[in-house]
Amino acid sequence: MPAAEALPHACDERPLTLAVSGWEVPAALTLPAGARAGAELPGAVLLVPGSLFSDVNGDYPTWNLFPHVYAHLARQLSARGLAVYRFAKMGPGTGSVAVDEAASRAVRNWGGRLVVARAALAAMRRALDALGVRAARTVVAGHSEGAVVASQLAAAAPEGATVDGVVLLAGPSVGILGIMREQMATFFPPDELAGALADFDAAVAGMRRDGAIPETLRARPALRGLASMPPDGVRYMLDSDAADPAALAAALPQPVLIVQGGRDPNVPPHHAERLRAARDGAGGARPTETLVVPELQHMLKPLPDGVAGMDAFGLPGETDPRVAAAVDAWVRALPGA
Repeated sequence: MPAAEALPHACDERPLTLAVSGWEVPAALTLPAGARAGAELPGAVLLVPGSLFSDVNGDYPTWNLFPHVYAHLARQLSARGLAVYRFAKMGPGTGSVAVDEAASRAVRNWGGRLVVARAALAAMRRALDALGVRAARTVVAGHSEGAVVASQLAAAAPEGATVDGVVLLAGPSVGILGIMREQMATFFPPDELAGALADFDAAVAGMRRDGAIPETLRARPALRGLASMPPDGVRYMLDSDAADPAALAAALPQPVLIVQGGRDPNVPPHHAERLRAARDGAGGARPTETLVVPELQHMLKPLPDGVAGMDAFGLPGETDPRVAAAVDAWVRALPGA
């Protein structure tokens, strides 16, 4: 667990360890200041991390990037009266420890993300029960790739683990390979883009067919990232890509809040529009709200002009408080227990 930090005056943070499938994963429960046994809170939020190896605070030490997004969100939400449970994504630099090698291997894949999220949901409930704190509503909020996991979790929550609502924070509407294909236009000039897309499509076809990129394509400029992945990484990408985020969101019976930044280069705002359209086009009532804040980037912070690439991804500073305000108001409006 990273060293303790000075916290906003309006929240109380408790470092925890999430034990799951041979792993010990750093976690934290953030509560409104003064919440003690007998407290009645309007809601508890499970915050599911996105892709890459993020620690419990939403930093990426392996890449020397420290956006701190999950710590900011948790503390802002708790300052408004909600309980928030967050956890690291297993991997290097995150503080996660494999204590049982055989068991830990079983969840080093896309399916393991749902296993860990289910364990985190149960751990949040246990932690609140142990403190004697009651939450009127339980919400799952997933960021980026975590939005897909959150949708899967809410759709198949274990018996007795009711999920009252789902928040999709900068969530994609297509699989990860579709996102990567979209981003080609960022890295290649117009006169090279068609060739790059053709190489990418051929590589993906090979991955789906044989589980690997064809050797004849591995040196192509469009495939530098994919070609460096080990076989387990390729399998993770394929399994993740097979989960259709728009179809998952459309099928959710719970109310959904879609939050998106208008200057997000990683998951641009048309994904929020597509998720909303999928919800609206589904049969039956699908209560859905959408918040698009024009100036925010992927970590839901205002993006200054001229900042791009990894500098934009790892931008320091607080997550925009309008996001926490919108989530808090939406949670309080949900039917409560």
